[in-house]
Parts: sequence; C-alpha cells; structure tokens
Amino acid sequence: MAVTQVELDSFHRFASEKLGSGDATLGWDDLFLLWDATCHRDAVNTAIRQGLDEADRGEYEPADRVMDELRSEFGLGK
Repeated sequence: MAVTQVELDSFHRFASEKLGSGDATLGWDDLFLLWDATCHRDAVNTAIRQGLDEADRGEYEPADRVMDELRSEFGLGK
C-alpha cells in the first residue's frame, strides 16, 4: 500500500513531537509503532463502545454457543 502525503505529514508531526519532548532514545521502529497505535486507538475505542452498546441492548450471542458453532464448523472436539 502506498503512503499518502497526509500519512507522511502525520508521522512527521508525531515523530517531531516525540523527539522534541526529549525522548531521543526512540528508533524508527519505535516511533512508527507508537504512531500507528495512536492512529488506530480511536477506531478501537469506537469499536469497543459499539460492542458494549450492542451487549447492553441484548444484541449478542453467548460465548459458549459461538464456541460450539466454531468447534462444529472446524471439526474440533470439546
């Protein structure tokens, strides 16, 4: 997947802030992993909130039923 200018600019801002805060021990990989996690945090939190809202409304399937279906589908024993 090609990198967009927006993503590059976002990473640059993030990395500059981290390094400017005195965290000069971070390497490229560290910076990228932190930036990537930060970018996805909002989406993960939204998905969790949606799941909790669905559970509150009773829109869920009990885990034991789901596990039984998966075992059956993939031919696994209990």
